[in-house]
Amino acid sequence: TGSTTTSPSVVAANTPSPNVASVDEFFDGFETGDLTALDWSLSGEQEWMVDETKPFEGIFSAHVRTDDISTSAGFAQLDLGVDLATAAFVQFYFYAPVSMPFESFNLQVDGQFLRGLSTEDETWAEGGAFLSSGLHTVSWRLEKNPGGAPNAALENLKPPAYRVGEAWLDNVALLGATPSFLETWESGDFAANPWMLSGVGDWRITDSDAFEGANSATIKSDDIEANSGNSELSIDIITEQGGTLTFRILPSVSGPFETGNVMLDEIVVASYSSPMSDWIAQEIAIQPGKRKVTFQLEKNPGGIGAEQIGFIPSPAGRKGQIWLDRIEFLATVEP
Repeated sequence: TGSTTTSPSVVAANTPSPNVASVDEFFDGFETGDLTALDWSLSGEQEWMVDETKPFEGIFSAHVRTDDISTSAGFAQLDLGVDLATAAFVQFYFYAPVSMPFESFNLQVDGQFLRGLSTEDETWAEGGAFLSSGLHTVSWRLEKNPGGAPNAALENLKPPAYRVGEAWLDNVALLGATPSFLETWESGDFAANPWMLSGVGDWRITDSDAFEGANSATIKSDDIEANSGNSELSIDIITEQGGTLTFRILPSVSGPFETGNVMLDEIVVASYSSPMSDWIAQEIAIQPGKRKVTFQLEKNPGGIGAEQIGFIPSPAGRKGQIWLDRIEFLATVEP
């Protein structure tokens, strides 16, 4: 299922809340079929349910409907209390084809509005909030006619085509902050840190070249069998204070055959399109919150036809390959 991402926020601790458990990391995809996997509680009208109507993945998701809320300006709220020893990020997926003035679906932390949640197509979205250490209550609140408009006015108002007046929640997870780390690939695989592989053609560990030690991570344009496509190596970095990410890269690439990109939250922050013979040192500033760093090889980014690109001469030194080594993240520590 596809998804989009909303920007995270950082929330400081508040006073104790009911139904709070001291936790490290957790995950609830509601596959128990109910609200027992975590310390969930309900407030307002008790209309949240777990059902099979529209899961993000698996069989179940949590679900609430505007029509089940009996009063204008009434609400149904799903609450989760947490007691954090260290800062962490709460992540979730939602599908909410809702529309003002009929209803609103909001994320709250410690009783304070954080952001509105809505979707206008069939795509689920990712949301989240960064929480400081301490006690917090995270809430998902569906409110009916929050502006208190007269019922007659709402009945005469045509809703947008996407509106269903319902909201679904799935895959609620608490993710711990990322500690400082150094990745040199000496494990011989991607298991030392939570790397994610995506796209077509797989990154792999090689001893063909390395900045230091025996190994590096690499991807070749020829590993992508189609005439165009991309292969990505990504990692999520979760921090309260931010930090810096440094890495060494050896790009032996050339446009229009392929380009190498480094992306931060899907925005290109460094790009390589000419063959290099020496390793390059690079640094990226990581802002507080949850950030995704992606190393990408993009084959034939211009989509040139296979016959035409075959007639373009390859420049000297080009191997159509990227090597990546010594990736170091240093988390900022508050003085």
